[in-house]
Amino acid sequence: MRNQPLYILTEDLNFFYMLKNELDNHNIKFKILNLDAKIPSISSLILTTTEDIAKLSVRNHNNYLVYSKKYDFEKYLIKIIAAYRIKYSKIYSALTFSIDPGNKLGLMIFLDDYYLDSYCCFEKIDLLNTIKKYVETFQEENPNDMYLNFKLGRGVLTIAFDLVTDIYRIFQGKKNIKVYLIDEFRSSKIRLSGEKGGRKISKDEVSALILALRNGIAVNIDNYEDVFEQIKNKTLKTSNFNTFRTENHEISLLELKEMLEKLLRGELTLSSAMQILDNNPS
Repeated sequence: MRNQPLYILTEDLNFFYMLKNELDNHNIKFKILNLDAKIPSISSLILTTTEDIAKLSVRNHNNYLVYSKKYDFEKYLIKIIAAYRIKYSKIYSALTFSIDPGNKLGLMIFLDDYYLDSYCCFEKIDLLNTIKKYVETFQEENPNDMYLNFKLGRGVLTIAFDLVTDIYRIFQGKKNIKVYLIDEFRSSKIRLSGEKGGRKISKDEVSALILALRNGIAVNIDNYEDVFEQIKNKTLKTSNFNTFRTENHEISLLELKEMLEKLLRGELTLSSAMQILDNNPS
């Protein structure tokens, strides 16, 4: 269940303020529970620590996300956002990373088809470390090999090529990985201000979001170098590859903006939004 009521239950002030700052930054509303207060009877997300939960005599049927000081706080926060925006689960199936390469790199992350989070990275290493962090977070307790999808804009070929090379290096040997090279036509025409009270979404993130709606050239570790060379030399024959329509210009910018906002609010899944675009007459 998405958007469950969320509570912080702790006597650890350091934990509380770290959590509060991050939840505020992500525009996630929460309430505070005291240890001696009645635990909610309706299904809720309760954020607490190993020390605090040990003091509870009654837990009810709630989903507890328990933090240990030995655990990476960033990973803990990622799991909170996933539980709130998508659903509480110990096992998820797929991550999609949509990337707008450039001087700044926009990154949009989807988990099990729903928007999870986004970043504007100033360095390639920051983007790659963020991607690794998310994969590690959701794979570490998952007995199944997650599906990883990467959608990269090909407007700046040198950066896109380096990123694809890095992706195959980092996830060497991983079977369930797909990489797509996306046409960036009209991917920078829209600006989003973000939800009220939330942080502003950068133009690089918006571009990455638009690219996420598109299918492009599916490449693999064996052919991607040749594909990039053909794109560079303008000799690429898309009929030889698994390609799909790559532009969103059949709908108005206003309609596209409304769709993007619904994606960010979790009112649409990525695949359902893409289906809407596919059903638009060209």
